[in-house]
Amino acid sequence: MEPDTARPDLVRMRLAGDVEGLSLAMRSAEFITALTAVELIGDIGGPAAADALLDCLERPGSYVRHLHLWVITPLAKLGERRAVPLLLRRLRDGLVENSGQEQTLFRALGTLGGPEVVRELIGRLAEPRPSKPVLDAVAALRPPEAVPALLAALWTLLPGDEMHAVKVLGAMRDPRTGAALLFLVKSESTSPELRRAAVKALTELPEESWPPPAGWIPEIMLRRALRDPDAATAAPAAELLARTKTGRDVLRGDLMDSVPGRRAKYRTPACVAVTVCAFIQDRPDLFGETHDYRDVPTLIKLLDPAAVPTVRRAAASALGALGGAEATAALLAALGDARIGGAVAGAVARLPQPPVRELLAVLGGKGGDSQRPYAALALGLLECAEAAPLLLAALDDESAPKLRTAAADALGALRHGPAAERLAVLAADGEESGTLRARAVHALGLIGVPESLPGLLAAVRDPSHPVRLQAAQALGGFPGPEAARALGALAAQDPDRDIARAAVLALGGMGAVAAPVLASLTQPLRQDVDVDREVITALARCPGPEAVAGLMQLTGPDLSEGLHVMVAEALGRVRAPQSAAALGALLADDHPYHCRHAALRALAALGTEEADAYVLAHCRTADRSTKVWREALTAIAERRDPLRRRAWR
Repeated sequence: MEPDTARPDLVRMRLAGDVEGLSLAMRSAEFITALTAVELIGDIGGPAAADALLDCLERPGSYVRHLHLWVITPLAKLGERRAVPLLLRRLRDGLVENSGQEQTLFRALGTLGGPEVVRELIGRLAEPRPSKPVLDAVAALRPPEAVPALLAALWTLLPGDEMHAVKVLGAMRDPRTGAALLFLVKSESTSPELRRAAVKALTELPEESWPPPAGWIPEIMLRRALRDPDAATAAPAAELLARTKTGRDVLRGDLMDSVPGRRAKYRTPACVAVTVCAFIQDRPDLFGETHDYRDVPTLIKLLDPAAVPTVRRAAASALGALGGAEATAALLAALGDARIGGAVAGAVARLPQPPVRELLAVLGGKGGDSQRPYAALALGLLECAEAAPLLLAALDDESAPKLRTAAADALGALRHGPAAERLAVLAADGEESGTLRARAVHALGLIGVPESLPGLLAAVRDPSHPVRLQAAQALGGFPGPEAARALGALAAQDPDRDIARAAVLALGGMGAVAAPVLASLTQPLRQDVDVDREVITALARCPGPEAVAGLMQLTGPDLSEGLHVMVAEALGRVRAPQSAAALGALLADDHPYHCRHAALRALAALGTEEADAYVLAHCRTADRSTKVWREALTAIAERRDPLRRRAWR
């Protein structure tokens, strides 16, 4: 066939749904033209499109070399089952030349399915070493009759493709795979990565069919996974064990074997106790006095100072979830421990029946001095308004710096308005520690009374880094021009990137009032990737034309392409018609493909004639079709004729 003298207008044909014209273009001797026509026919869909693609598949000799391979994927997406015999014939005739072709073909078969496809896949599983595309097709179809062959093939895939095989076993969600997966979990020769994958695959099994038939006790086979130091393996193992009474007893036994004083021979690693405690915190309904009298006493023993601090904190959290008089008393006793006091305070606040009276008494001085800061934290978490007078008094106790900091945090958590004046004085007192002043500023931001604004505006100029950082975060709760300008100055001038980033984040939550300030930050940007990204994100959150104008200023050549992509995506989300020209500039050839793709998506989302014109001009001049520009064409075509696509579905 002679080469085309002129390239056909494939874009026009796509918009018109001209399957016949694209079918002629599909016979072009120019490969790119023919391939683009194939892809566009697949996008149009419908019976006529399927017939044209099938014709190419049936008579590959009459087309450009290998073009018939490209029609397989669109036929599968169209659900065209007439293609199945042709695809199977290619397999059996040995016409698959490389792994890429094999992957394309089996992916299509996995999409189309059918009894003949399942039979072919089962046969392929019996080969000495089934390929990954075969396994992927089995996972896509999940045919129950393929499970025995898949299990037999597993042992031929070890080692080498074992991770892939295990993921396929999990995708099957068939209890018959449980025995093999449990074996892999238990085996000493299993790598940590494979064990993690096997445990995850076991969690995919239907819960109602647990435990699977394993030939041995499944709960014992899971113990090695429970003892894995990687939480990604241990946590799902704990969830699987908790499905049965025997498994919950395994969890209890390992927890008891973590108690300090247990003989080293029988003691379990600390990571096991942390895993089990975390699970108890998530599922307290399965544990506690109503299920087993040993649960709470065991957790109390794990609060012992001889235990590892991470275990003690986890045990405190578990006790807070279980509750009860015994757990409450133990937590109150541990409240003054500096190593775990914060975790204990949080656990006390989460108790089903928090001991508010006891906490107020401790804060008032009836407990040890070491307990008072954590009692303050717990009362703040509980939002106990009754504690406010005691907390205000604690702010003035200069002999207890830790208590003062905790009191400031608690008053902020209470949103106690009358405390704002005293907190403002603390925040401005340069003689006080930077930590206390920063916590006072943080509390002022949470309380949010208008009278606090002058103090916060002064705090953004404070020489202390923690104070400025907290002030930047706090000003976000005062959405007015004065606060916005102060944050803008902080974002533009503060040498600390964390403070600048916090200022931009605060501006992003203010709404329209922050738009002009954020727009001013775009000229010039700080040349700090994290801060610049936050500026773009914040502008996208702001309503109004000023924010859009700020984003449009960021399409010039002096920005990195990563930021150009962010700008294009942001303009696509706000869908401002006036941004079409700025987005069109990002389609120029001197921008990389990922930037052009983002601009195409954004222009297609605008839905205006100007935006569509940029998309169509780009598609007509592009050297090669891509999925993104085909999606943009589809969006335009469906907008112009919404009934055409709907008619064949």
